[in-house]
This record gives sequence, structure tokens and C-alpha cells, in this order.
Amino acid sequence: MTAVQSEMAVDRGASPGVPDGVASSGGGAVVNALTVDVEDWVQSVLDPDLPLTDGFYDNTMRVLELFAAHGVRGTFFVLGLAAERSPRLVREIQSGGHDVQSHGYGHRLIHTVARDEFRADVERSKKLLEDLKGTAVTGYRAPAFSIVRETLWALDVLAECGYTFDSSIVPARTRRYGIEGARWYPHRLRTPGGQELMEWPVMTYRTMGRRRPIGGGGYFRLYPAALLRRAVRQLNDGGHPATIYMHPYEFNPGELARLPHAAPLWLRLHQGLGRGGFRGKVEALLRAFRFAPIGEAQAVRSRVGGG
Repeated sequence: MTAVQSEMAVDRGASPGVPDGVASSGGGAVVNALTVDVEDWVQSVLDPDLPLTDGFYDNTMRVLELFAAHGVRGTFFVLGLAAERSPRLVREIQSGGHDVQSHGYGHRLIHTVARDEFRADVERSKKLLEDLKGTAVTGYRAPAFSIVRETLWALDVLAECGYTFDSSIVPARTRRYGIEGARWYPHRLRTPGGQELMEWPVMTYRTMGRRRPIGGGGYFRLYPAALLRRAVRQLNDGGHPATIYMHPYEFNPGELARLPHAAPLWLRLHQGLGRGGFRGKVEALLRAFRFAPIGEAQAVRSRVGGG
């Protein structure tokens, strides 16, 4: 067992009986982490070798307008390709009071690249974003949550490159990603090489004795709003913040009908299903619970003794 695997505690469930957004440990209000992966659907889902379309800019502006309307701020994990294509967008995100962090440079799944390629990717993204926003980039989210047991070495690379927190691990096993048995709440983990990072895992929901992914994206499109609220409440009732995520393209129901590239019908149907109700589900969560960028959620958690 590696050092990082030894940090992955067995899931013991949550403590019921506490109102929405209130921690059962410490008595303070739980602040959840609101995150956005800034990328383009065509390049990120259809083919990583395709150039970005203009859609990522307009879609991200929709997200910024929505957050402003609800008076919330979040952490935006920005793809380097998107920042390079539109430096203006990075400035728009930052001017809205949001936190800009790294989603890597290209949307390459970690298991498809060598260690040196991964290092070059995260270093390039870090420098690009730091030059644009003028402050340090210390957080990272892997494309498609591709830090799994076989790619835990990526955590060492992140630490070596100056990153201090990660939000790439889904603490439930799926066909494409996830680590079964990983801690389901924010925690400090020790990497295989003995370094330390703060991990903000994506929200999961405990049911029938197992944790299941439910933290954003397609899960938000397909699951009912009541279940999403229940998942946040389950974590908050145990005193833990939830980390939710979204992609800007999910706020654009008509995007797939206007693609500039050919895409299989099944992929269009699968990726488009539920987009019409996506915004409403996000808004329902924003009204029901407290959300902030990861850094602020961590500060609140530390004040109430969450580490």
C-alpha cells in the first residue's frame, strides 16, 4: 500500500439530524466549494487535437452572469488552451472576484501521457495563468478527473511544480475514473513520494453502503434536483463541505445542434440530455446552501477545526 493510499479512510457515512448548511462538528456554517472547469466541448470531449471553438468564451460568460446574479464566487479551473486563446476571459473571471486555478494546458488524460509530458503541461499552464492574473497558481484539477490509482504519481509532479492543492479525485470507482475507498471530504494527503497536498474530492453520495459520484456534470444533468440537494446535505450534516463542479457548455442547451464538426448521434444525445434543466438545478443549490471558492471554503473549515 502506498503512502497516499494509506490516507484513504474507509467511508463511515454521515451524521443525520442537522439543518442544511450547518456543521455538526464545531457548530459553524459549512461553506461548500463551487468549481467550474473552463474548457470547450469540442476539444475536450470530441477530440483533444481539435482547436477550441468560440463557444467556451460565451458559455463561460453565462456562468459568470449566473454567479453574479446569485452573489456567489467560485474556483475556475481554466484550461491553458482557453487562457491562451482568450486572455480577456481570465481577466473577466478574476474581475468577478473568482479564483483562477489550473486545469492543465491541454485536455489530455493523465494515463495517456508520460511523466515528463505531464510535468511540461502543468508547468506551462501554471506560468501562463500566473502571467495573466499576476498571482500564484497553486490549485489543479485533472482533465476528466484522471488521477486514479494508476496515476497517483501525478500528485508528486504537482507538488514538485509548486501546487499546494488538488481537486481531481472522485472517491468512488466508475468505468472512467475514481478511487474506491478514498476519503470523501477535504483532507491532507501524502503523495507516493512523501510530499503533501490538500485534496478537495468531488462530491459523492452514500447509498446502499457505497459512495456514488454525483458532484456535477452529467450527474447534474440526469439526476433530480432533490437528490442533488440531499447529497450536499448528507456531507454538510457530517460537518464536511461538498465540492461541486460544472462545465460552461452545460449551460448551453442548443450548442450541440450547431457543432462545427461531425459527432456521432449517440454522443450528441448523451451529452445533450438534461442540459435544459442544468441551470435550474445549479440555481437551486446556490439558493439552498453556502458556496465559495475552494480557498475560502478551506479557511472557514480550518476556523471550525476541520483541518
